[in-house]
Amino acid sequence: MPPKSSLSMSWMLQYLRPVKGRMALLLLLLLATTALQLVNPLIVQRFIDRANESGALSGLLTLAGLYLAIAVLIQLFTISVVYLGNDVSWRATNRIRGGLLKHALRLDMKFHNVKTPGEMIERIDGDVTHMSNFFALFIAKIVGSFVLLAGILVYMFFYDWPIAAVMTAFTVASICVMYAIRDMGVNASQAERQASAALFGLIEERIAGIEDVQANGGVPRLMNRYHRAMRKVFLTGRRAWMLRVMPWNVTVVLFTVAVTAVLLLSVRQYLNGHITLGTLFLFFQYTQMLNEPIEQLGDQMQEFQKAKSGMRRTRELLSLRSEIKEGQEEWLPEGPLSVSFEGVSFGYNEDHRVLHDVSFELKPGERLGLVGRTGSGKSSISRLLLRLYNSDRGVIRIGGTDIRNLSLPALYRRVGMVTQDVQLFDGTLRDNLTLFNPNLTDEEILRTTEQLGLRSWIDAMPAGLDSRLSSGGSSLSAGEAQLFALTRVFLTKPSLIILDEPSSRLDAATEAALQTAVDQLLAQCTGIVIAHRLSTLDNVDKIMVLRQGRIAEFGSREALASDPTSEYGRLLITNREEELA
Repeated sequence: MPPKSSLSMSWMLQYLRPVKGRMALLLLLLLATTALQLVNPLIVQRFIDRANESGALSGLLTLAGLYLAIAVLIQLFTISVVYLGNDVSWRATNRIRGGLLKHALRLDMKFHNVKTPGEMIERIDGDVTHMSNFFALFIAKIVGSFVLLAGILVYMFFYDWPIAAVMTAFTVASICVMYAIRDMGVNASQAERQASAALFGLIEERIAGIEDVQANGGVPRLMNRYHRAMRKVFLTGRRAWMLRVMPWNVTVVLFTVAVTAVLLLSVRQYLNGHITLGTLFLFFQYTQMLNEPIEQLGDQMQEFQKAKSGMRRTRELLSLRSEIKEGQEEWLPEGPLSVSFEGVSFGYNEDHRVLHDVSFELKPGERLGLVGRTGSGKSSISRLLLRLYNSDRGVIRIGGTDIRNLSLPALYRRVGMVTQDVQLFDGTLRDNLTLFNPNLTDEEILRTTEQLGLRSWIDAMPAGLDSRLSSGGSSLSAGEAQLFALTRVFLTKPSLIILDEPSSRLDAATEAALQTAVDQLLAQCTGIVIAHRLSTLDNVDKIMVLRQGRIAEFGSREALASDPTSEYGRLLITNREEELA
């Protein structure tokens, strides 16, 4: 098995391949900058020696002009390197962000149920941002630093090998130390990222529940939890930083020793007349320049440690696999689809089973009303039909096909669902109704909204379908948001529709208008309606009463409604008594 470092490098290179042309240009610019950096001290050496020898003014001005021209070129190349490096960084890291988001969206609900949106934002964006500097300049700066080091040392060996030997010893010692402790701060940086993700998760969770927090006096407790989480971020961040800067601290000590030794040797040779004043400056300047690539290597080693912690967490997320295994079948019969459950059992965890040996069948075009107390398993049936979870045992068929054999796109093209929690996005009314599907025409949208009683509200908007909604739907009432969700599903023309409490957020008048439209639309497909309001189920064909995850009753609605001893019959009687009370 290859070492982890090689795996990290190969994983990183796959995101750099699409920008390899820019990387090559970046390396060329760095090499050109390095060459110019080596030339300028030589110009200063000649300038000092000529000035010391009372050389011609024209020659000194020429050298000064050449020095300034090269200095300007170095600055221009440096700006280009920074710009190109950031361009490479964002192109590469945006590919990672896109890949992470796509992968996370494909993971099953068991994963998303234990991850807060705040934590996922930090995993997808925060971890990757810490890798951006690494992607931007790590390879280029490492290559440029080694080229600059090699150029200085080779040149110095031609001038004075004892001084060159001191500089080489400093360089080798610094690189060896940095390599030996290159991973010292990785684990601590990983802990820092985890603490930061937990903090973001806490903030997101509490802001989402701000009404409950304020109404129940939870602000002091929330602030206490925030301070504890922030303290953990601070402590883990401080420890990670201290470990990451360790290579730099060591190189500072080594550089101090190297500079002292070089200066002592250079001054001694100058006093003995072996070198000129300009050469003395050249030795000092090259020693100073020698520290720059060493510092860059130290900085990049810190970036490497931060990036490696982000890489570990990113690859950890990418290594997760959904328990939902996609099938290969794409075909389902035209028109309304049949539904059958055959001995289906299911639980969200091993210790608590929600459904027990559930079996029933719906013919194409039939409508089923699901009734039961909270926690009886009604919503679990809808989630299993959409393969948001896998059943623990049994077979679920749609259109006669085991849903495990269907591809997910084939399933979602034919099955639609309206949940109790309506998600609205920052965009136009059209985008929210079509979920950004450009193939749906305005005529189709308006016709469907008219059936659902939403047309008049859209016509009253200043820009019609082009009017913008704010994220979260704060500009809509609860009833309007529910109608939006219904319209969104019906526009897809599904063959099986699941309505989870479709009238839970509607007033009586709106519910009555909605029921007429729903009846018209359900005439073209099979329907499953989950409801607490029994009036919602007046036009269904069959009723299933669930109790503690088991079918307590299943049969024709008319037969059960006319039988006062049935579960459904007793619920209707109780409901009428409550309305009269």
